[in-house]
Amino acid sequence: MPLIDRWHAARRAGEAIPTYESVVLGTLGRHADHAALIATQDGRPTRILWSGSHFAIWLGRSERVPGEVRCAVSDLGEDVRQPLDEVVARALDQNGPARTRCDRVQDGIVTGITFLALPLSWGAEQPLVLVSLSGPPSRYDLVKAIFGATDQGMLALSTVRGPDGRLNDFKIVAANEGAARMLGRTIPELQWRRLTDIVPGLVETRALRRLFRIIEAERRAVFELSVPVPDGAVLHLKIEAGCIGDLLALTFVDVGDLKAREASARLLFENNPLPMWLVDRDNHRFLAVNDAALVHYGYARDRFLALTQGDLEPATRAMTDPGLPRVHRRADGTRIEVNLFERRLEFHGRAAVLAAVVDVTERRRAEARIAHMAHHDALTDLPNRVRLRDRLAEVIAQPRWSGVGAWLLCLDLDHFKSVNDTLGHSAGDTLLCGVAERLLEGVGQESGREGSREGSREGSREEGREAGPAVGREVVVARMGGDEFAILMVDDPASAPIPVERVRTLAARLIRSLGRPFPIQGQAVRIGVSIGLARLPRDGTDPDRLLRNADLALYQAKAAGRNTHRVFEPAMEAGLQRRRALEQDLRTAFAAGALEVHYQPILGVGSGQLTGFEALLRWRHPERGFVPPAEFVPLAEETGLIGPIGDWVLGRACAEAAGWPGHLRVAVNLSPLQFRDRRLAQGVGRILAEAGLAPERLELEITETVLLAENAANLATLHRLRALGVRIALDDFGTGYASLSYLRAFPFDRIKIDRTFVSEMESNPHAAAIVRAVIGLGASLGIATTAEGIETDAQFARLRAAACDEVQGYLFGHPAPAAEALRRCLAAPLPPA
Repeated sequence: MPLIDRWHAARRAGEAIPTYESVVLGTLGRHADHAALIATQDGRPTRILWSGSHFAIWLGRSERVPGEVRCAVSDLGEDVRQPLDEVVARALDQNGPARTRCDRVQDGIVTGITFLALPLSWGAEQPLVLVSLSGPPSRYDLVKAIFGATDQGMLALSTVRGPDGRLNDFKIVAANEGAARMLGRTIPELQWRRLTDIVPGLVETRALRRLFRIIEAERRAVFELSVPVPDGAVLHLKIEAGCIGDLLALTFVDVGDLKAREASARLLFENNPLPMWLVDRDNHRFLAVNDAALVHYGYARDRFLALTQGDLEPATRAMTDPGLPRVHRRADGTRIEVNLFERRLEFHGRAAVLAAVVDVTERRRAEARIAHMAHHDALTDLPNRVRLRDRLAEVIAQPRWSGVGAWLLCLDLDHFKSVNDTLGHSAGDTLLCGVAERLLEGVGQESGREGSREGSREGSREEGREAGPAVGREVVVARMGGDEFAILMVDDPASAPIPVERVRTLAARLIRSLGRPFPIQGQAVRIGVSIGLARLPRDGTDPDRLLRNADLALYQAKAAGRNTHRVFEPAMEAGLQRRRALEQDLRTAFAAGALEVHYQPILGVGSGQLTGFEALLRWRHPERGFVPPAEFVPLAEETGLIGPIGDWVLGRACAEAAGWPGHLRVAVNLSPLQFRDRRLAQGVGRILAEAGLAPERLELEITETVLLAENAANLATLHRLRALGVRIALDDFGTGYASLSYLRAFPFDRIKIDRTFVSEMESNPHAAAIVRAVIGLGASLGIATTAEGIETDAQFARLRAAACDEVQGYLFGHPAPAAEALRRCLAAPLPPA
């Protein structure tokens, strides 16, 4: 039974490995001669307890009595000890048989056999391992193996001497397949032949004499040789030769391909369009340069080869970032930026560096322009939002080690959109450039010097604009987008922090400066500006928070009537929180159906009869009571709720009106933001159909803002609404810009005179004249007029005298739910004149 089968058969259930007694004692038989018993310690072999005769021979031991081999494993030779250690450790690690190969070399013969290791338990002691020689040994000639294992040519030569004892040739004793292939012969054709018969050119090339000198000097040599072969080709060989007495060993490789590659590389170097050179690695002198380098740098070859690489680089090279392109100087003194692609190599026995040069001067200039464009506003050339935020982050990091602070001013132009929409985008662009110049001029006056844009010069590394010690170390004026600007004022570390009074003075000066007329397209254009101020680090220690707080101060400035400035205060944060809470309450109220639509009556002046109602949105807050529309409608517009709320109001009003007497109409206000939805007319048509309301009974009221924004698109939407049969009224007439032009642009059905003119009719003759003029204009154009906000009999009398068509106001009824409003109006008579 094979030994491994005996081992498996001896293992009992529940045992990891069989016992020594069950495998070895009295059962090994003929296997004993080929085995050895190994003691172990901590998973490693320590001693050979006994071995059979064959195993002892393999161990190289010559004990007379078989089985008497007793020695430490560490006393064995490395060729046996290493595989024995490996196979024993593996068998113990896996609790099972393990195999490995053991090879020994003697007299040029390699003998190999397989070790089979079987782990055995031995009571409470460390386990034993039975190692057996498995299978027949293998033997092979090492020299033949080496000869046959390489593609290199190998020849063993013995000397041939003349009668005088002097060397005159060599005889081929042995050759491998590589030599036979290269020399174009078979091994039998080579063996025992004279070397000069096989390679006749050895005499002419003096290579034979070189081989003789190797024998005579008993040394080793390496050289190259070109020899003809039988097929007529020339063989380029690199030969390594060494001798032992009169025996010469040659190893050679075909370097023909290498020679061809060297020729190609030389051709590529010389004719490459990229400048290239070879530099001595030790002294950095140029060893070779190609023609492209001579042309690009403007040197003659002799002059170039007399330089070192350092001569091409200005003294500032050492100060530059090694990751950046290098700066080189050409013969005419001009500087260029280059990337060097370098590789170390040997050149004629010298350590050298091969470099290819890529001129990136133009690319770097283009990158600088692109970087400038990425961080600057294309219109004003001021730093943009990205650049300001980056610079703000850099400044914010400074107080942690220097204590430097800064002021951030956020500016928003007042009435810019009206100018942009009425005079055109070209005029708006001109205005923005003018604003930028006045801002730069304003901070320049504060510092007592001329203002300039940050990094406006191509390739400039100027960070921000120095505004002098009066304001701070640095002032950056930036355009944030649209009509928003910002100014960053950084403290001078050598001076006291910039006081708030100085910043307030600057803000007031900028407001006055921007309040002066701008001459644009032959007109004196006037705008205003609101400014919010925040202090670093007091009001924020990260860019987003500081910007947000400056925006909060700006929001307060706008709420205070515009054209003013405010410094951030923590209480503003509370106001923002209240606004957010109101926004959330509005969302909740709308989702819960808690919004209401009330109706204010509209009466015909001539007939004294009710002609319809205006639908007005109301919000009854559970804690605050009725929230004024002026407070929550702008909030709905800012948050995007106005779209769904507007659709709901329109649907509710149409559904209510469908139940009224057929001669009554309903007027519904549309927000300018609802016109952003190009499906507005389609939605109105759907709502009318669902409510069953005749289109002519619906009157949609818009403000002039609708025509200010995206004039052409919104006019198209108005025409689509008109095509449905719906009436269109122009609300708050006279309070905006260029009102008369809108009457020409679209055939409105009604003009609604704003309540501000009506309320001043009795006290202000100009207001009364404007009301009469609007009524007369409407009559001339065939457009009905409705006056809003009538609260007194006197106001109503004046409007009736001026032949106004319709009126509405508290004099005739407060807004109320539909049923209540209809009941009151039908019961109440028209007030007398």
